[in-house]
Amino acid sequence: SFIDPLPADITEECDKVKSPEVLNASDNCGNAIVTFNEVRTDGSCDSEYTLERTWTATDNCGNSISHTQIITVQDTTAPAFNETLPSEATVECDNVPAVDILTAYDNCDTTVIVDFNEVRTDGSCDSEYTLERTWTATDCAGNSTSHTQTITVQDTTAPTFNEALPSDAVVECDNLPAADILTANDNCDTLVTVDFNEVRTDGSCDSEYTLERTWTATDCAGNSTSHTQTITVQDTTAPTFNESLPEDITVECDKVPADIKFSAVDNCDLDVKVEFDEVRTDGSCDSEYTLERTWTVTDCAGNSTSHTQIITVQDTIAPTFNESLPSDTTVECDNVPVVDNLTAEDNCDTSVTVDFNEVRTDGSCDSEYTLIRTWTATDCAGNSTLHSQTITVQDTTAPTFNESL
Repeated sequence: SFIDPLPADITEECDKVKSPEVLNASDNCGNAIVTFNEVRTDGSCDSEYTLERTWTATDNCGNSISHTQIITVQDTTAPAFNETLPSEATVECDNVPAVDILTAYDNCDTTVIVDFNEVRTDGSCDSEYTLERTWTATDCAGNSTSHTQTITVQDTTAPTFNEALPSDAVVECDNLPAADILTANDNCDTLVTVDFNEVRTDGSCDSEYTLERTWTATDCAGNSTSHTQTITVQDTTAPTFNESLPEDITVECDKVPADIKFSAVDNCDLDVKVEFDEVRTDGSCDSEYTLERTWTVTDCAGNSTSHTQIITVQDTIAPTFNESLPSDTTVECDNVPVVDNLTAEDNCDTSVTVDFNEVRTDGSCDSEYTLIRTWTATDCAGNSTLHSQTITVQDTTAPTFNESL
């Protein structure tokens, strides 16, 4: 019979299986020898099996007794990861970390497979989502350990413009630049929309105003970058006349030209009006004076162009007599004609004075002499016309007696 307590059937963890016990036996007639035998029956895994341990005590006469212990070896312990497990994180969309490579060890299996799975849950944008990364280590017996890391992917970085940004500018009203076409890129979005807006603030004229141009680049997550350009539009260019401008002239008093009707054009204003002004400076006569004619065109912004013409008005033409002029004549001393009343007209003066003068040159007798009659018509400017008539007075008639002869 066995001397030592007999081991009972047990169920044991795969890493807790003990070495076989050593049993002793005794016999009523002499010594007994104990032999040991172990039979392993494998299960589906190396870590799960049964051991059938048998001790047999035999005496010298061949009598024997046996004891069998059944050890059921099982694996109920899950594997454990070797590395520090990745923690939950919130990251930028362009900085999503690579997947950690995790390994695991098991109390029984020498090789443990780690399965990885990643589930993406999209947000409102491609650049905002969550990643649920799960690593599962499973041993042959089906014991498993899982670790899940949740990565919140966000987009907090605004887009940037690709082109050089237009700077503030001051420009002429007829040289307004077209709006720049700007594009933008984003650290996450492949397509960024750039919205353009222009606000005009009018000045006192249509040709003077400001433009506030704003470009806004917005990514899907609502991050935006804006750039504003202020363009000050001004009008510093004066209008120009369309027609050839008159030069200074000197004209006769009856040849004064009418004022010219000019038109003008401006680089910005569609309709510019020409104002006319004339200043007369009188001379000593109504027919001699100067005219200062000025044409001025002004645009809405106050830029103006002027042209002045000086017309010197003179009177160089002498008056003319209205009547037939008396011719030279020879008359009898008792038939001297009366003086003609002459009048005159002038190209400029409305009233011309005719001065009369008579010079008598006596002969040898009182009844014989000459008369030189002169009429002089003079205008205000001093231009004069003279006409002279010579009357020769003679006595060709003999005397007669007063009484009857």
